[in-house]
Amino acid sequence: MLFGSTALEVAIGMIFVYLLLSLLCSAISEYIESVFNFRAKDLRRGIELLLNDHDADGSPAEKGEDYASKLYAHGLIRPLYRSANKLPSYIPARTFALALWNMAGAGAGGDTTDLAKIKAIIDQVPNDELKQALTTLIDEAQGSFDKARKNIEDWYDGSMDRVSGWYKRRVHRVMLVIGFVAAVAINADTINIGKALIRDPALRSSVVAAAEEAVKTPPAAPAPAPTPLTEAEQAEARRKRNEAAKERVMEAKAQLDELGLPLGWVSATPGNEGDLRRTPDTLMGVPLKALGLLLTAFAISQGAPFWFDLLNKFMVIRSTVKPKEKSQEQPSKDKPAPETEVDEEAGDGGGGAGRGKG
Repeated sequence: MLFGSTALEVAIGMIFVYLLLSLLCSAISEYIESVFNFRAKDLRRGIELLLNDHDADGSPAEKGEDYASKLYAHGLIRPLYRSANKLPSYIPARTFALALWNMAGAGAGGDTTDLAKIKAIIDQVPNDELKQALTTLIDEAQGSFDKARKNIEDWYDGSMDRVSGWYKRRVHRVMLVIGFVAAVAINADTINIGKALIRDPALRSSVVAAAEEAVKTPPAAPAPAPTPLTEAEQAEARRKRNEAAKERVMEAKAQLDELGLPLGWVSATPGNEGDLRRTPDTLMGVPLKALGLLLTAFAISQGAPFWFDLLNKFMVIRSTVKPKEKSQEQPSKDKPAPETEVDEEAGDGGGGAGRGKG
């Protein structure tokens, strides 16, 4: 049948392997993110797009002022970092709005509550894009100071959604590269792993049992947006994230080793032709190996949450299929169970009471 036990368990086994590999590579990706601080760089780029004029190709325009640098130098933002190499990875919308509003109010003699004065200062801003955006946000508030500031916060939040999109797309690309490197390093070949699960019922059963345990504990959710921290607090947070990432790498690797899958490389020597870990030495072996590794890399790039959700769905399907298969082996109420030799012996010894024969 399409969803017979073997096919279903092979699928569950493959999904579970992808889940473990994704957890391993996600931890490596988080470590790389912590070292290079991509979030902070994306945030800076997003704020530059908001506050500085840009040409049609997205490059900074020569005209205008660098308001992004002025914002980062503001008293509300400056305490969040100590050097240009360690910028904050998160700035709350309210902090951004207050800092930007205060910058405009400074030109209005320090009065940050008079919208007319604020708008007059904004009209003198040399950055055309910023001037048009802020004028529109203030006009839409219809004279309400609180609404105008809320509009700026929403404007910033909308831009941060775009920044999050940049980050997610880069993480996907990084995961694809890390996934391929990891697949090559440990010879995680999708084709060979599938063959092993199909051929070895004991291996398949043990992998499915491990998957059943895994679905009871969902993988850790992505780290929430960090709150503003001092430089010392940020350094401590990075240290803890790095340690946690290393621990997850070791745990995922240990789980993979315990499964007994055909991972790792063995040289092609006479006598081990049937070993799935064998390095390819035939004309068709090389492209097949490359395909198997690429399939694994692509699967890893989907991320652990994707595979965990899919594993849960397949487990639900399995829980419905298994009872049906067992019920087919049970006698129905209308049809009695077939008699066995033990039944007959018990019946003869007990005067036929066990069978009810006349």
